[in-house]
Amino acid sequence: MVDEQYKFIVVTREDQVATVTLNRPEVFNCMSPELMDELTLALSSIAKDEDVRCVVITGAGEAFCSGGDVELDVATMSKMTHFECREYSRKFSEPINLIYSMEKPVIAAVNGIAGGGGLDLALACDIRIASESAKFGMYYVRMGLIPGICGNYLLPRLVGLGRAKLMAFTGDIIDAKKAEHFGLVDILVPESAFASAVQSLAQKLAKGPTKAIAMTKVAMHRSQHMDMETSQDYSRNLEILMIQTEDHREGFQAFLEKRKAVFKGK
Repeated sequence: MVDEQYKFIVVTREDQVATVTLNRPEVFNCMSPELMDELTLALSSIAKDEDVRCVVITGAGEAFCSGGDVELDVATMSKMTHFECREYSRKFSEPINLIYSMEKPVIAAVNGIAGGGGLDLALACDIRIASESAKFGMYYVRMGLIPGICGNYLLPRLVGLGRAKLMAFTGDIIDAKKAEHFGLVDILVPESAFASAVQSLAQKLAKGPTKAIAMTKVAMHRSQHMDMETSQDYSRNLEILMIQTEDHREGFQAFLEKRKAVFKGK
């Protein structure tokens, strides 16, 4: 099923997977204010949709997302006052924060360039699967800017402080193989197998115990700011919640009966 209300993104919901495709291929899916507003609306709707158990974000054409639109975004901000600019930039953070906090697994299917804000978008997702033709760049520095959405927070956590600084200081674009070596890409597949690999992973996650995956995501994010003992205590409390779910009972029964569990996301 295709959601019809959007102009700059395409949203489909099928087999409990919502796929959000950035749809400005003529400008490599760069981020305009309107696109980001639509992305926020779509992700807010998806987050509340109990029929959706996995989310995929990708780009139309040859790019994932090349970053901010120079004419509609960067040039506009340069004419604003400090506080106007601060408020304006929030709309670029809102969809990123929704992805990061959404209690569903979110896959970045990186089919081409993911640069600047586009790399921020991929960083916010839980898993990054990339085609061998994909490229990555934290190239804010090329315009005398710093990573302004989530790159300063998430990139060092994924690739380490030194490599994060290398990418941000130079603005260099790296290929998918190097990105995998850095730890930026979790799954790297040939271009010919990309679509099927994304679908296979999305279906696997959609058929999993949704609440257990969600609480694992929550626990991992929160644990980055805890010592191990606090994390253990926090996780124990979440585990008590999991024991009360239908999916736990189904998983336990399936183990006893030596069969594959059929999870319902409840």
